[in-house]
Amino acid sequence: MPVRGIFLKIYLCFWFSSLLVIAAQIGLDWVSRTGPFGGGPHDDRIRRTVGPVLVFYGHTVMEHIGASDHDALERSARRLKSLSGIDAYVVDGAGRDLLGRSLPRSIEEVAGTARRTGRAELSRSRTGMFLALPMGGEEGKDHIVVGDIPRSVFAPPPPPGHGPPPPMIFGPGFFFPPGQPFSLLRLFMTLLISGGACYLLARYLTSPIVRLREAARRFAAGELSARSGRRKALWKDELSELAHDFDMMAERIESLVTQQRRLVQDVSHELRSPLARLTIAVELLRRQGTAAAPSTLNRIEKEAMALNEMIGQVLELTRMEGNISSVDMAPVDLALLLGEIVEDANFEAGGRGRGVRLLESEPCVVTGNEEWLRRGIENIIRNAIRYTVDNTVVEVRLTRGFEEGSEHVWISVRDHGSGVPEADLPHLFRPFYRVSAARERQSGGTGLGLAITKSAVVLHRGSVAARNAVDGGLLVIIDLPLGDDPAIATPAQG
Repeated sequence: MPVRGIFLKIYLCFWFSSLLVIAAQIGLDWVSRTGPFGGGPHDDRIRRTVGPVLVFYGHTVMEHIGASDHDALERSARRLKSLSGIDAYVVDGAGRDLLGRSLPRSIEEVAGTARRTGRAELSRSRTGMFLALPMGGEEGKDHIVVGDIPRSVFAPPPPPGHGPPPPMIFGPGFFFPPGQPFSLLRLFMTLLISGGACYLLARYLTSPIVRLREAARRFAAGELSARSGRRKALWKDELSELAHDFDMMAERIESLVTQQRRLVQDVSHELRSPLARLTIAVELLRRQGTAAAPSTLNRIEKEAMALNEMIGQVLELTRMEGNISSVDMAPVDLALLLGEIVEDANFEAGGRGRGVRLLESEPCVVTGNEEWLRRGIENIIRNAIRYTVDNTVVEVRLTRGFEEGSEHVWISVRDHGSGVPEADLPHLFRPFYRVSAARERQSGGTGLGLAITKSAVVLHRGSVAARNAVDGGLLVIIDLPLGDDPAIATPAQG
């Protein structure tokens, strides 16, 4: 993956954010003297063990001050120093040491803090820590006893056989206080866990993009079946929707390309018959001379017209399947349109001793393309006229109703012919599909009419199906959704 890849950017952003959170927490601990910078259990232990000793020493100093026994005061201070290593100071209300010693600035600060807060205060230094406690009592109410506690008092003991512990920066409890788990190992584990979590999160977020990119490359290389393999997520997000849209696009393109390839094959096959007949007619014209010219020329004209019709329908079918998004849509009165189609078809069928009747029609307006709706419905009705028996009528109905919670409109066309074998019904709407080649050619069809109907219906988000009627004949039903689809509208009631 390139250095400038989105994975690395996401990973570094998440990790940097985690480090900022860690740094902010450390900063807050430093300011508030909590966490690794606070006392915790270790400081409580210092207060419990050293505090009583310092308070006892302070009261001893107050007693000797009252007796003016300065030698005893000095002996007490030296004895405390020799036994514990602690230098003790008793600071009066004026901020002076009762033994007359000059106070270091750090002693003055911690004593002032304890005086203001009225409680024990701890302050760390490079060499150890300071513990300041208000003495309390009537005699020592204004006095603060401060102990300068060396590091050796609270430093952890060295491991057996390893000598003294190495010196710690700013004292042993500044960054890594004894008795707390905060240590170099803890810091390392924090970085490791945050880095690992950020890595997994970045990988989780970028893996759909990687799969999508790989699918796009395979698709561009000609593998039209390539899909992104949309991940199964607990909830939908932009990445899953992007993968879904890509798969829909790929499926649509694959379908179009497959249809085009099949159409080219079918057209090539269908053109052979009329071209062969044209070739035979030309050859007959050459052999028989002018005597057979009129009938031969009529045959040539008929085949040329058939070729022209077939090519026109192929172009129309290709245009319908390939430019769905650019079709102009407008409100169409479906009842009025169907009435016009039935009237024209009935006039044409009258010359054959057949008819077309609109038996039922409910008012309905759809948003669609009137030309393509007309072409799709006309093809079904003309196909029914072609195969219904003489002295019968083709029955047409326009109804509407609800199915699975949504409103639909149905256009049904039924003839009284011989019907279609059940095995052929699913294939009726394929280009150039014929149930009987001889019968279709005698009827003058090209095998594209029902395919054009299906494309027109699919354009309007509908479906078309055919089945044999119970008492004979073929029943074709166009199903168009109403209401739920934003491209479909119903007429106003009133």
